[in-house]
Amino acid sequence: MKLLSAFKTIILPSRRRCATSPRFASTLRASTLPASRMSSYSNTKCVIVPGNGGGGDIRGSNFYGWVETELKQCGFDVRLPKGGMPDPLNARESVWVPYMLETLECDENTILIGHSSGAAAAMRLVEEHKVLGLVLVAAYDDDMGDDLERKSGYFSRPWDWTKMQENAQFIVQFAGSEDTLVPIEVQRRVARALSPKAQFIEDIDGDHFFEPPFPELIQVVKDNVDALQKIGEMFD
Repeated sequence: MKLLSAFKTIILPSRRRCATSPRFASTLRASTLPASRMSSYSNTKCVIVPGNGGGGDIRGSNFYGWVETELKQCGFDVRLPKGGMPDPLNARESVWVPYMLETLECDENTILIGHSSGAAAAMRLVEEHKVLGLVLVAAYDDDMGDDLERKSGYFSRPWDWTKMQENAQFIVQFAGSEDTLVPIEVQRRVARALSPKAQFIEDIDGDHFFEPPFPELIQVVKDNVDALQKIGEMFD
């Protein structure tokens, strides 16, 4: 825990139990949300950017389809790439970032949710463009010695962590302590770089977030949008 003390951290229990974690026990099913609250989310766009390797319909992959359904039921405008991302295996920055801007329409009213390679793409986009919020899942900041990652383009230059924090009104990062693809120390390094803006949520015994459900992600999206709306109401 000493290592994590430099930034805001929440430790979740094992992924097998996290759906009943006390912190998230209050997660509301969309069917129980008041109509007025669902309406308040309708003006907020959520864009889900997957990891690489997933061509075709990606709704059945990892948590993507589950999160899409849950956020839509809450009233959010959700964008998941139809037919998967272009260049799905190489996930090149030169292809993905323009697609996110032009086709998925990421803008200042977007909560950008990036997983794995999608997190790297999301971070590069937010260096240059403002978004409402940035949610990173299994994020990393170097190619980890992998040739495919090196060729993607994301790791060809230093990261502008300060600009990311300026361009997102909130940042939340999820990491699995037992991630088999991205070492936890790499993910903690990203969290330190995004401090003090980011909230870092570490899932004890969690892997690469391969499977739903993912109620914690739904909750942090709603919590942050609610908080921003309350701030906005104070100045109306």
